[in-house]
Amino acid sequence: MKSRISQLLSRGFLTIEDVAVFRHLSAVNLTQQLESEDAVERSAAIRLLAQKGEPDTSMNRLFADRLKRETKLYTKIELCEALQTGGEETALMLIPLLGTIGRNQHLQPSPEVFKKSSYPLPRDIVARILARMDPAILPTLTSFIDDGPRAQVVEAVDAVGFMCFYSPVTKEHRLATLHALINRLSVSPNDELMRWKIVRAFESFNHPDALSILRETIDNSAAPTIRHEAQRSLTLVAQQPVM
Repeated sequence: MKSRISQLLSRGFLTIEDVAVFRHLSAVNLTQQLESEDAVERSAAIRLLAQKGEPDTSMNRLFADRLKRETKLYTKIELCEALQTGGEETALMLIPLLGTIGRNQHLQPSPEVFKKSSYPLPRDIVARILARMDPAILPTLTSFIDDGPRAQVVEAVDAVGFMCFYSPVTKEHRLATLHALINRLSVSPNDELMRWKIVRAFESFNHPDALSILRETIDNSAAPTIRHEAQRSLTLVAQQPVM
C-alpha cells in the first residue's frame, strides 16, 4: 500500500490535504511553484491558480509551456483540466501545439478503433484539450482544418469530431465543420491517415453528404482500415441529430 501511494505521489497525484497545504500561497508564489521539482507541488499550484478566477490567457500560456515539458501523469491531467476552461485566445495558442507534444499520436490508420462503440478520445494531448473546450471555439478549429498544416490538421480532425459527437454544437457550426472536412478530404486523395480520421469524424454528422461519402468509401476504398472505419461511422451516425 505504501509503495502504491509513493507511486501516485511521484506522478503528481493530488489529495485534498495537499491542496490545503498550499492554499495560503499568493498567485506569485504559486506561479513560481510551477517549476518545483516536486510533481505534487506543481499539481497543487496548477489547481489553485486555475481556481483563483476566470480563465486568464497569460496564465494559460504558462500552463501550455509547462505542458510541453511535463512528464508526470497527474500533473498533466491538472494542466489539461485547467486549459480546457480557456476561450478562443487559449484555443489559438494551443492549435500550433497540435501533434507536437509526446509521441502518442497515430502515424497510420489503426484497426484498434474498430471495436469502439463511441467516438474515441483523441490520442494527441492538445487535441484532447481542444475537444473538451467550449463549443464556441469550433469555428476557430474549423478554419484551421481548411488551411492549416497537415501535421496539425490530422489532430484537429480528432478534436472537431469528438466535440461534434458529444457537445451541444449549433447546426450552423456543425454544417460549416462538415464542409471543411469534406474539402480537406477532397484535397487529400493519397493521405491514408487524413482520410481515415475524416471518415471517423463523419460519424458526428448525420447529413446526406457525409452519409454518401461513407457509403462510397465502403464500396470503393482500397484500404481495409478506412473501409472498416466508414462502416463503423455509418452505424454510429444515427446517434446524431439529422442535419
